[in-house]
Amino acid sequence: MSVLSAADFSEIELRMILDRELVEAHFQPIFSVREKKVIGFEGLSRGVHPKTGSIISPLALLKIAKEAGLLLEIDRLFRKKVLETFKACCPEPQDLLLSMNFETSVIDKEVGTLNLLHLCRQLSIDPSSVVIEILESRVKNVEALGRFVQIHRDHGFLVALDDVGKGHSNLDRIPLIQPDILKIDRNLVMNLQDDHHRREVFKSLVKLCHNIGALVLAEGVETEEETMESMELGADLLQGYYLARPQEPSADFITQVTRTIEPVAEKFRRRMVDKFNIRKMQHERYSIMLEEITKELSTLSVEEMDDQLAAVHSAHPIAEAVYILDAKGLQVTHLSCKDTPRPRKGIFRLPPKGTDYSMRDYYYYLAEIRFEREVFTSEPYVSPATGLFCLTISTRLKDKNGIPLILCVDVVPIYLKHMGRLMTLIGESLH
Repeated sequence: MSVLSAADFSEIELRMILDRELVEAHFQPIFSVREKKVIGFEGLSRGVHPKTGSIISPLALLKIAKEAGLLLEIDRLFRKKVLETFKACCPEPQDLLLSMNFETSVIDKEVGTLNLLHLCRQLSIDPSSVVIEILESRVKNVEALGRFVQIHRDHGFLVALDDVGKGHSNLDRIPLIQPDILKIDRNLVMNLQDDHHRREVFKSLVKLCHNIGALVLAEGVETEEETMESMELGADLLQGYYLARPQEPSADFITQVTRTIEPVAEKFRRRMVDKFNIRKMQHERYSIMLEEITKELSTLSVEEMDDQLAAVHSAHPIAEAVYILDAKGLQVTHLSCKDTPRPRKGIFRLPPKGTDYSMRDYYYYLAEIRFEREVFTSEPYVSPATGLFCLTISTRLKDKNGIPLILCVDVVPIYLKHMGRLMTLIGESLH
């Protein structure tokens, strides 16, 4: 069935929709895959044309309502229909959450009215099972927003900050709203698995939310990879077409959507086990590489090591850069760098001999902290020498005269898009 736009109906027909309450509610499940259950639904409203019965998109209804000065009325009708339908299909909610949007551009008119609270009481719906979604980019009155959120939170409602990552989000609103749930928008989730910058922004938002006691919901997951990547980066909840589309409620509504969780959970479990095994093999490969390099270098004096470092790249292709530090963390050889195209050459330069690395973790953990592991692997970072995303593997070394040194090897981490092939390659390199 085609969906009508704002050009397909008039203000008169909008008023008929309001008078007859010609709005129907659909629900999209919200999943916790780790818990293997549906934790709730987002309620979505659609209009019904009073003459043809055709479906009208909510955006079209809101557009005409705004022009007619009826935005508050249509927004309240949306919520009323969602709550009534939720109550009808889930008479015993069983701790299910109902999440629904507020038209936040008129939120100043809702402050103090407690319209939503009255609706919940009429329908015997516990406010603690209702999540109010705030699209803060449309808020005109920030002070009113703060009062609205606090009043409803005092009555037990939960609050979600919607569309984070869409482009308008002001993160400084987080202290004001103090959301229970932060919904990361589809714009940031889309192709998450292929974009390092998206992943890092996503990961930072997850860390922020967890530090303030909020849950993260990845919104609009449409593929298996987006779903898996969102979970791996720490999303607590998922919502999107890959798991379930919005639908009209039915007698076995919850049973139907719950069936999709088990295979997704199993895929994620298998993925993480595979990644652990790959990382384990990677570290084994790093250890073998360091052992071979230190064996060669230990027969040389510090002064003789420069010539040998250049040969490391041909023997060990994964080595992006190789250099030696002394006991004080100073670079005592030149930095031998693989001949790889460098981004942003102007601000990244190869460091000369004498460069101080004493504040680098891959130096001081080995030099000053005694522990059983002889190999240290840093967290990934942008190399100031090459501008490439890398991690540094370091180990202790002595030259032929017994002088203590630290060998450092930078490698570019491999993103695990092709697990099967990568596991084969790493396995072959270990034999």
